[in-house]
Amino acid sequence: MRGHSYSKGKAMPRQPAEVFGHALGETSGQAVEDRSRYRCPFRNHKCDKQSRLIPYPMGVCSVHYGDRIIAVCPRRFLQDSIVFQHIADHYFGTQSDLVVFQELSLSPVGTFDYVMVHHKPLSSDVVDFVMIEFQTGQTTGTGGLVKGLEDFLQGEEMAGKDYRFGLNLADIWKRSFTQILNKGVVLERWGHKIYWIVQEPVYQNLVDRYNLRDMTYHPNHSTIFMIYDIRQKAEGYELFQTRIESSTIDDLFSAFRHNPHIPPKDAFIQKLQRRLKAKMELKIQLG
Repeated sequence: MRGHSYSKGKAMPRQPAEVFGHALGETSGQAVEDRSRYRCPFRNHKCDKQSRLIPYPMGVCSVHYGDRIIAVCPRRFLQDSIVFQHIADHYFGTQSDLVVFQELSLSPVGTFDYVMVHHKPLSSDVVDFVMIEFQTGQTTGTGGLVKGLEDFLQGEEMAGKDYRFGLNLADIWKRSFTQILNKGVVLERWGHKIYWIVQEPVYQNLVDRYNLRDMTYHPNHSTIFMIYDIRQKAEGYELFQTRIESSTIDDLFSAFRHNPHIPPKDAFIQKLQRRLKAKMELKIQLG
């Protein structure tokens, strides 16, 4: 990870790290109130993340996984609006005359998480804009994570408890890489930028999966990866920026085509031969 080890530490049992916007150990009045109201402090509204396993919102913002704190809800990136402030400063060079819209659709490309618009002062005339997409981790075996949430909200002791859930980074990028290409093509043709907001370990998995190790930042590129991580503070955790990298769609598509994890054809043929052999043996047995 090119020396990026700031949020690593001792491996911990798998369990929720933040629930309804607060670390499990936080006991402030605000933390207690947010949990009782199922409120997300990052968006100042009731949490709207659902699970069919519980009758209240699935309020897990991040999890302990190995030696990292991994965000599993995109709203975690809304902390104190620092992501939007960083984009405003990085691209527009100002935080004035900017408006952020949520979930704007563009047929047939899809929906963008956010659009930041720079407008003329006291006017609806558009000067410039950038698209913004949030990409967090995704859990598997979520029933175990739900059990951890239930135990915590019921006041059970969490120390040392390990809940059976996984982190499915492979599935994230199988779905999201095509979005990066499809949306990036449009923004590159338009001459505008799209910012992908990703946490450090999730982004590193993308880099490793598609051998994108030579990426740096170039201001002419349209597809920009703004990378963050989560670290412990006096009480709870905080989001902080680690690096910015970028790419052209041609380079990303080339990486997609030359994916080093493409499985060997011989292994697939062997699987077909085993299936054929089993089918033929069944035919013989049935006469």
